[in-house]
Amino acid sequence: MCIICVSPARTRQPSVSQIKTMFSHNPHGAGYMVARGGQVHIHKGFMDVESFLEAICAEHFTAKDSVVYHFRISTQAGVNPEMTHPFPLSNQLAHMKALDAECECGVAHNGIIRLTSDPNNHEYSDTALFITRYLSEIIHAPSDLTRPRLLNYIGQLAQSKLAIMDRTGYIATVGTFINERGLLFSNTSYQAFKYR
Repeated sequence: MCIICVSPARTRQPSVSQIKTMFSHNPHGAGYMVARGGQVHIHKGFMDVESFLEAICAEHFTAKDSVVYHFRISTQAGVNPEMTHPFPLSNQLAHMKALDAECECGVAHNGIIRLTSDPNNHEYSDTALFITRYLSEIIHAPSDLTRPRLLNYIGQLAQSKLAIMDRTGYIATVGTFINERGLLFSNTSYQAFKYR
């Protein structure tokens, strides 16, 4: 089902413990996006938690950075680096496979999008298909991410949760997120299981 963790500017980053927990509960690869220099920088395809932690440590995130993290559980297109999230907002399917990308807008998703689910598609996930077929036709400008009615429409189409980042670092969330001391989580799989 995946999990999205959103760290808006002026908010802390998730702890190493939280990252390890999210990866453990969603073990099919991870990625992140950060807005810097007027672009969204996407880095994904980390198939083990050690390489992911090494990459984000090298970023030296500060309070100025807006960061979106994603940890995947595959529901379509198998377990592979190319279908990890985030994805660039694009109408080109080939762009969905890039492990490192610079773009004006990036997207991370949590859930299953019935509209684009196809169990026979072993190359592209429901998210990749939704972005190229629908989302790229709906979002045309950064101001679209501040329009509640448009975000609500996207939510109705997707029937799941998204985090969409523009090149300024503004992050729009679609669906209900949990606010944990400033960090936003798309579900509870950031929490360690507690046994009685």
